[in-house]
Amino acid sequence: MSPYIYLLEMITMESRKVQITGGSTYIVSLPKSWVKDRGIKAGDPLWITTLSDGGILLNHKIKGEKASRKKTLEITDETPEHLVRKLIGMYIAGYNTMEIRSKNIDSVMRRTIMDFTKMVVGPEIIDENERCVVLQDLLNPGEFSQIKGLRRMYLLVKSMHTDAISALKSREKNLASDVILRDGDVDRLDWMIAKQYNLILNDAEIAKKIGVSSEKSLNYMLISRIIERIGDHATKIAESILLLDGMKINEKIIKDIVHESNISLEILEKSMNAFFSENLDEANEAIDLSSKLNKASDSLMKKIREQESDVVVSLSSIIESVRRTGLYATDISEIAINYIFSLR
Repeated sequence: MSPYIYLLEMITMESRKVQITGGSTYIVSLPKSWVKDRGIKAGDPLWITTLSDGGILLNHKIKGEKASRKKTLEITDETPEHLVRKLIGMYIAGYNTMEIRSKNIDSVMRRTIMDFTKMVVGPEIIDENERCVVLQDLLNPGEFSQIKGLRRMYLLVKSMHTDAISALKSREKNLASDVILRDGDVDRLDWMIAKQYNLILNDAEIAKKIGVSSEKSLNYMLISRIIERIGDHATKIAESILLLDGMKINEKIIKDIVHESNISLEILEKSMNAFFSENLDEANEAIDLSSKLNKASDSLMKKIREQESDVVVSLSSIIESVRRTGLYATDISEIAINYIFSLR
């Protein structure tokens, strides 16, 4: 499962009474602390953006100016795993300049940073020395569509799951290994969708430019996270298949696993269709199928007890991952239902 970090910011709300001056001009006073924190002086221009929900956004920056967010990370004896998690957290938070500093950036740290740039889309090393590496995100936020990324993720995990089950039937190790490799593509898209959400929260101009509200972007991110988990389970199925190399499996059990898999995929397809087409009936149909999936899974778990012990462990992992795929998909339907009603 990919590392995942979300930034939560405290939002304060104050009320201000609308006043009229000159008989026709409406004015509202600004919070003194907000004005001081941003160094705003009398006569400075402020920019007003009208939001899709009827609200307005007040910004002290020049309208159209690309927001620059920089984060400096001081590291000491970081393990490669810890460093990667922090870098992914900074990336998802929407920082377009990431500065990694240390008393001595050794070869392991440098290699870890380079590997990170290959894991994600956008950040590239633009400057480095023995104490500092600077990453710049070169991707224009307006060039990435969350909805297209979500559709791509869905097609990826669907093909991963299908190929993993095919590898189980044919016992093709190369196909199982290929499924495992594709999980990186799913993670990459998941991080981009989460990053886009944070960028939209921090800059309403981005939301306006790409035509996506923060509410819709949040739903994209929630579903993206679920699809990423489904991709993890496709990977687990493939890994279990590799462990079954050379072991004999009852053909009836394989056939039953395929049946269980078909139910899970049907739930996933109905759930995604329900979200994309805003179809309440299809969302409910997907959720209703979960009882059929649980029944098939429970029946399979009883049958595999008759197999040899070495086979049981891998088969039980496959069966449970197939079940989890369908159950995670029902979560997508629940999000779809809530989302559909929020539009009405």
